[in-house]
Formats: sequence, C-alpha cells, structure tokens
Amino acid sequence: MTTLPFSLFKTVQGLCFPRKATICSYGPWDTVDFSTTQAVETEVSTQTDVVIIPLHHDSLKFILERFSHADYNFTLIVSNYDTKEIMDTVDGIQYSIISSREGYYAVALGRIAKDSYLGKLLVQGDEIDIDDDALFLPGFDSSNWSQQENIVSFNAPEGKIHFNVPLEFSLKRTSPDLLWLVECVLLSPWHEKYARPWVPTRRPGSKPGLSFSGGVDSTAAMQLMPENTVLLYMERDFESLIRHENAHHFISELTKSGHPVLNIRSNHETIRTHHGKNPGFSTDYACMAHVILLADYLDLDAAGTGMPLENTYFFHGSTVRDFAETRFWKHYSSFFDYIGLPIYQPVAGCSEILNNEIVNNSPYAGFASSCLRSPTVGKKCEICWKCFRKNIFNGQTWSMSPEISKFLSKRPLKQGLATLYALQMMKISKDEIPPEAEDLTPILDFDLSFLHDYWEPSLHLLPEKYREITISKLNQIASPMSTNLLDIDVNLLIALRGEVQ
Repeated sequence: MTTLPFSLFKTVQGLCFPRKATICSYGPWDTVDFSTTQAVETEVSTQTDVVIIPLHHDSLKFILERFSHADYNFTLIVSNYDTKEIMDTVDGIQYSIISSREGYYAVALGRIAKDSYLGKLLVQGDEIDIDDDALFLPGFDSSNWSQQENIVSFNAPEGKIHFNVPLEFSLKRTSPDLLWLVECVLLSPWHEKYARPWVPTRRPGSKPGLSFSGGVDSTAAMQLMPENTVLLYMERDFESLIRHENAHHFISELTKSGHPVLNIRSNHETIRTHHGKNPGFSTDYACMAHVILLADYLDLDAAGTGMPLENTYFFHGSTVRDFAETRFWKHYSSFFDYIGLPIYQPVAGCSEILNNEIVNNSPYAGFASSCLRSPTVGKKCEICWKCFRKNIFNGQTWSMSPEISKFLSKRPLKQGLATLYALQMMKISKDEIPPEAEDLTPILDFDLSFLHDYWEPSLHLLPEKYREITISKLNQIASPMSTNLLDIDVNLLIALRGEVQ
C-alpha cells in the first residue's frame, strides 16, 4: 500500500461532505484516511458513490462501462501524472480536470456529487486549486492566530482569546481545519460567517482524546474509553466562581497512577460576557475547544465528552428525543467526522445515576467531584445544584440553599429525570420533599429503575473504531434498558415541564 495523496483525499471529501459515502478504491492506496468519514469497498456496486482508479488500471475499461450504465450513479475520479493521457482515455464522458502537486484527476460527477461543495464549483467551471487551504476554508484568516512560546492567541471580535499549550506545540504544524473548528464552536452563535459552507479535510490520528472535567460524568466516560485515551482538562485563567482545587488534586492522582492529564488554561469562556451572558461555553462543544486545538499535536482520531443521557436523549431531562435524528447531532457530527475527530460520547446513553455507579465502582470514587465551587480539596460546597443531586445519589446529607430552591422551583425542571430520581430517594429515606417540588408529588412513584441501565441505541453513535471496547466495558457494569425511552409516559414529561394538562 502507498500513502493516499492528500490532494486525492481532499477531492473525495469535497465531493462527499457531509454524507458518509461508499468509496470504491482500485488504486494501490492505503484508504485508512477515510476511516472516520467514508465506507470503503474494493468492488463497484450500484450503491457505490465514488470510484477512484489510476488511469492504467486493468479495470478502468470496466469502470467506464459501469459509469455509463443507467443502474450506476457514482462519481468517477481517474488519476494520472499526464493530462493529455487522461483526456485521450476518458474521451466520451463529461469530466473536469483537477491539477495538484501530486498529479491530475479527471472528475466525472455522479448525480449526488453535483450538489456537493466541490461538485458545485466544478459545475460552475471555477478554477480549482486543490492544494490551496483556502479552497475549502473560504472564511479562515490565519493572521488571526499566533503563538508566542506556550501561548496560542486568537484575535476574536470579542477580544484576544488565548490558550496555554505545551511548549512543544506548534501552531504552524496545526491543520487550519482545526483552528477554524475552534472558531466555530466558540463564535458561531454570534457571527454569521461561521454558517458559510466549508469542508473539513484533516486526516485522522491514532488515539482518542477526552475533554476531562474531573466530574462524575467525564470520569465515567474515561472508564468506558481505551487505556490510551488522552485526558485534557480546561482551566479558566480568569477570576470566576469556579474553583479548580478538587480537579487539580484528581489530576495529580491520575498522573501518579500513570495517566497524566494535560491542563490547558484559557479565557475563551469570557466570550459570552460580550453578549450579555455569564461566563461559560459558547456552544455545547466549546468544552472541546482545547481538544480540537491540540488534535494534531496529540495525534487524535476522536474527541470525547461526558455528555450524559439527560442532555442527549432527554433534552434538559424533560423532553424526549431521538438524539441521532436531531439537527444538533447531524450538524456537529459531520464536521467532527470529516475533521478526523468523530464525537466520542460513551455515556450518551447513561443517566447521571448510572454514571455515578460507574464511578463508585472505579478506583476514582473518592476523587471525582462535580462540584465546582469548593476551594478545599476533598470537600464540596454543599449548596450548589450539583451537590444537591450527587449527595442524594450517594446517600449523603444535603441542605437547602437559595440556588437549590431556585432550581427546584423552575419548570421545566433542570436535569428533570435525574432530579426526579433524587426526589424519589428522598421520599424513600423519609425526608421531607421541599415545597418547591410539591407539584411533582403525583409522579414521585413513577418507576425510574431504567436509569440504572443504558440506552442501547446511543452505542450506534460511537466512533466505529472504539465501539466494541466501550460496549464491552459498559456491559461489565450495566445492561441495556428494557424500557423504550422514546415511548416514555407523556404525563411524566408534562409534569417535569410544568405544563398544564
């Protein structure tokens, strides 16, 4: 096998994005670069989307005949180092020539590819420089990015955003695709240019990375991922209510046990403050900005988070949805796939309750802490919304606070299913249900035992490379749910949302 020319890889990606297409390769190339985006086959069929073949391959005549057959609709890419030779051979079909530093490609568009990013340019007759990074990244301006020793800076409209990175990190050796995706997850809610069409074409690395917070959900995710997973912690380097002492202690213990954690300090959570919001993540996947930025440096091929069931299939814990069919998932998953970093969410089908059990049965039960307020190692603030739920899950004492009272009063109920489960545990323990939750009394006897199991359809969203190992680890701890989440009692959800029946 020879290395797949990057220009040929980019051509295929530009003709397929955002779909997962079926690629038939007749060349001597190693097609591992397509592992996160396309399905590769060795023989053409009526289901084939793209065929790539060298000009002098023995099967070219057969492929040309199939291309002209009514039952076949694939896009044909013929490669060679001589344009005249290509033109003489493929004469009789409509095609365009793409030139690159690595050779020439005759591209004959199939039906589907005509609507692709690159297909539209070819149909319009635009001049194509496949080697130009700007071809697929028309909005990217590299001059907005700079590096001074271990500080990488990005000049955003909201001000200078910086990341504290390892000294060995090189911005020059980082794919522009990664930098643009960082910009997208940080700025897309407020700047229209990030909605412009573009095509990620970074080739995948060799190991997964996890955005590790030191909390219960991300620790559970770590337990379900491979041993070679790289852990990356994001630390705020500006004044805020969040404290990092517990996380630092956990990181120290992980390092001692042979699993070091990269601590990346950044101010990107201040972007929201320029738009009338509190500090925090601009988008749901802004929590992976540091993972994306360091993906080339760390040779990553997947980007992991600890997003649990209450944020995936149960939107805010009170509205059921098929997460795989959401606009959110379809939008982000295609970009991450094509950038060689498929989203890896091993606990997407696991509730907060199951994640808590996974951690309690791990070596890290005494270290994982979802509380972000306590300045004292080993202690929790005991008054935040996270402490309220986690303490009850673990049979620990809890006390009311203005924050807990506020969240218990709100409808839809924040983290609805997990919070209802906590209230059920209070009832079993003979604790008095807070008056803020009295309207939920009619559903306190609802059977939520399924929250100890996992939602099996979520496993189909895992990166194919890591699916088997995560399923194996998960099955040692829990079982698939027998309850169909998508058919859950509508009256339960109505009550969690506080709607009048």
